[in-house]
Amino acid sequence: MRKKAAVIISLILALSFCFGTSSVYAKSLSQLQKEIEQKQQELEEGKEKEKDLSSKINSLEKTIYDLNDQIEVSEEQLKELKKDLKEAQKKVEKQNEDLSVRLRTMYKNGSVGFLDVLMNSSSFSEFLTNMDLVEKIYASDKDVLEDLQKAHDEIKEKKDAVEKLSAELKSSKEAAEENKETVEAEKKKIAADNKKNAAMLDDLENEAAAEAARLAAEAESGGTSSSSNSTYGGGVFAWPVPSSHTVSSGYGWRICPFHGREFHGAIDIAANYGSDIVSAADGKVISAGWNGGFGYSIKVDHGGGLVTMYNHCSSFAASVGQTVSKGQTIAYVGSTGSSTGSHLDFRVFLDGTTQNPFSYL
Repeated sequence: MRKKAAVIISLILALSFCFGTSSVYAKSLSQLQKEIEQKQQELEEGKEKEKDLSSKINSLEKTIYDLNDQIEVSEEQLKELKKDLKEAQKKVEKQNEDLSVRLRTMYKNGSVGFLDVLMNSSSFSEFLTNMDLVEKIYASDKDVLEDLQKAHDEIKEKKDAVEKLSAELKSSKEAAEENKETVEAEKKKIAADNKKNAAMLDDLENEAAAEAARLAAEAESGGTSSSSNSTYGGGVFAWPVPSSHTVSSGYGWRICPFHGREFHGAIDIAANYGSDIVSAADGKVISAGWNGGFGYSIKVDHGGGLVTMYNHCSSFAASVGQTVSKGQTIAYVGSTGSSTGSHLDFRVFLDGTTQNPFSYL
């Protein structure tokens, strides 16, 4: 894009120098040059923004992917901890139950309770022995119970920490997803602006190329185009692609894959690559070369303000300034410029305004 714009700008400057800065056409070309440079800068800045946003989206996608992995790990840990906590709770409850049963069994016989056992000791020494035995058994069971309770509490603490981490991870993921949606919306808008600017730049380059070609033709003919001094008298136009009559897109509004909804000031004739393109009537070639989105384009002036234009050519069979006859091969079908397949974009102008080609065919 930059190289093509540079070529057009160089041509504009050269023609401006030839015609002088006081020329109305030179002023027009100068203005076009400024608009092209400004639009190109806007497009380059937009492309850079779009690139940066794409990188940001990629980074956010990686963050979301990593968070998903961490959430899965935490959920698995939480699942295991809940299971462990349930088992620990069962052990605590069983130890409590076992302790109660053991005390009842060892120190309670019918209506004789714990105190009866101690008080019925035959001697003080036996009393102390029985007391010591009871305390040791109770202390041992109590230690086991405390250890189980401690393990239970540690598992619960881990579970609470993992639950908190999982909630934080999910919150971070939601925030990243919202951020990604915002960035994607911004990128979509920038991409649409870039597409619009690219189409506008294409149109400006086409306009500049057409004006440059017109000035070149004027210079070659001594400053006056053949249209201003002649009248068209060729009758009905010849069909521009003799080998094909397949019209793939008509004249009028359409949806363009490159520019969106647009007015199509031509008819598209689908044809094999390299097929002959013929002049619709007698005339003089006023431009032949690269023309932005039109690709390789050739124009024939038929007099009386009537000009035909043949776009997306693969190559030319006629050159600027050459007089051509109706039905004479002037170019070959191609798919250059903004084109999705080999075809001819055929346009008719009357005093610079596009006309429906079928009105002349």
